[in-house]
Amino acid sequence: MAPSRTWRTCYPPTVDAAAGMGLDVVEATEYYKTSRGEKPNGATRSLVSRRAAGYGCDAFTHAEVLLTQPLCVVVGDKPGAFGSYRDGLEIYRRARSETKQLVVAEGWSHYDLYDKPEPVGQALDALIPFYNKNL
Repeated sequence: MAPSRTWRTCYPPTVDAAAGMGLDVVEATEYYKTSRGEKPNGATRSLVSRRAAGYGCDAFTHAEVLLTQPLCVVVGDKPGAFGSYRDGLEIYRRARSETKQLVVAEGWSHYDLYDKPEPVGQALDALIPFYNKNL
């Protein structure tokens, strides 16, 4: 007998269903479950049995030692529950890089930085010169 597989959706099915679930859940649903970010065959659900590998990944492990290359971190200043804002500040602080830059897109969230022209423009205004100088 084949083992049963349990699929879990990563986001509520609609933006209305996400209402009241916090900024990150609402904005993630708005992005991934609408034409704004939804892609054919895009993964908005996953097998529970495959989540463990992701939980074991920690981008911060040994950042003080290993993260030595030039680093430009872009965050929106609207913090949500997923921690993107806090994580961006933390990795910037902990990175051993001698050349590093923190860009804070004021008034924008993590998901706004995916595709909204104004915050993406702010990010690119910092990233392009940074990359031109450091790559």
